[in-house]
Amino acid sequence: MAEPFSSPYYPYKRVVKSNQLKGAELIPYKVLHYLLDLPDSAGYTPPDNNDYPRCRLAKYLWYDDANPLQNPLPTPQEKLSMLFDPNNPAANTDEDKQNHPKGYRLFAQRNVSESVLEAKTILKVYPGRILDNDDFRTILGFQMEIWTNTDLITNTKTTAYDRTFDIEQCVREAMAGVDLGGIGTVRFSRQDGSFNGSEILYTDSGTMGGRILYFSVAWSDSGAGKLNAFNINSI
Repeated sequence: MAEPFSSPYYPYKRVVKSNQLKGAELIPYKVLHYLLDLPDSAGYTPPDNNDYPRCRLAKYLWYDDANPLQNPLPTPQEKLSMLFDPNNPAANTDEDKQNHPKGYRLFAQRNVSESVLEAKTILKVYPGRILDNDDFRTILGFQMEIWTNTDLITNTKTTAYDRTFDIEQCVREAMAGVDLGGIGTVRFSRQDGSFNGSEILYTDSGTMGGRILYFSVAWSDSGAGKLNAFNINSI
């Protein structure tokens, strides 16, 4: 029987069901949105309490001066202003600078202009290595780069003096073992992904330093009775 024109595989036939990763391309954005810890329609309000990892993370990202944790929690608008807008990548008008006073600092992609890195603390999340255990279970690897200007790395004025490692710790505490609403449970163990872990980053010029963090989620979108996906409009 010929494949109908309505088939996405026309003129061929899909004869084996396996993971297609539909929706996985949205995971980096959802991770950043979760880490921003924003109010929601259910009445949730993020606490300004340094016992909470996403509270500390927001302060490390927003405040460049010494002892960032002594400052108030950035507002939801301030947090969102750090999130890269692909529809306005330059953000260099006077209005843009007013709307994004700290510039872009959160990126759901790997490639970022070198000029963006200068004198800033930034965080990038993007897909890494992907391992298919079988047709129905895929280990999705992700990489998170944490960069800051070397002048800012040790200006925290606390015994936790490495800002980039402080940020990594916040991320681990906020994400380890958490099921992010249908995309799977975040894992940092090498038992769950042979590439998981973290290591140091640096630029040849020595002006920027940081950490790169590898984590994974197990994805299944067919054959297992569950579609691991989410609605981008819900975030």
